[in-house]
Amino acid sequence: MVKVLVLGATGFIGFSVAQALARSGHETFGLYRKVEKTKELAKNEIFPILGDADDVSTWISIAEQVEVIIDATSPFNDGEKHTKIILDAVFEIGIWVYDGSSYNVKYESTSLKTDKKLMTWRPSIEKAIVESKFINGIVIRPGGVYGKSGSLTALWFEGAIKGELFGIGTKDVRWCLVHVDDLADSYLRAVERAELISGQIFNIINNQSDSIGDILEAVARITEYKGEIKYKSPTNEYEEAMASSGIFSNKKAQTILGWNQRQLGFIDGINIWWNSYKAYTQ
Repeated sequence: MVKVLVLGATGFIGFSVAQALARSGHETFGLYRKVEKTKELAKNEIFPILGDADDVSTWISIAEQVEVIIDATSPFNDGEKHTKIILDAVFEIGIWVYDGSSYNVKYESTSLKTDKKLMTWRPSIEKAIVESKFINGIVIRPGGVYGKSGSLTALWFEGAIKGELFGIGTKDVRWCLVHVDDLADSYLRAVERAELISGQIFNIINNQSDSIGDILEAVARITEYKGEIKYKSPTNEYEEAMASSGIFSNKKAQTILGWNQRQLGFIDGINIWWNSYKAYTQ
């Protein structure tokens, strides 16, 4: 059993990660900011810790008692504030950080030189994590996350409901996705191997990429959307990232972590994800 602190434990990804750890018998502490989230954590056998991930002083006392910290919040701007107080750490960075052609397969060893303004600061943070002399840093690079309440993919369901289903870029843009529970499983496996995989980076994505055109057609079909599917040019840094294609390999995670995609892909399981989204939001 490992003692783990999850930063962002009430978030879309963080909650699934904390659940996976607790269910596997690890003593799991979850950082939260809103009091109403306390009961949900406790019901899932996660010890609630009131604090703010951006304010180390609010959680440093518990950090000194655990063996691993997982940062499942939005990637932070100042990695150094975490590195001096923890032994093992698993961080989420994302896959929009690679150099090279959009349609070349990207591996963890592929050079980092993103032209996405939203992501330009991330490679330096990642380098600090994996090369740190203060922590055993591990980096998870997930694809777009789906399932349950939907997160990023919820935007498509919301658009169909409101009568305006659209994508950013063109229908040929390709995305690599991952179900939130499969992503949580990768964190669990990283925690249980932390001492052996220090400084390692893992792409966590499904075995295949999907085109935005195919994704939106599936959304239109399951929601019975009758309007036109539109495609818009990016208008901000976030949309510029969304309009970029990426094809990635998950072979390293399969080989070292023993991780595999278990959930259906977004398109193949669209009826499941649609029903789940409705249960969470309606």
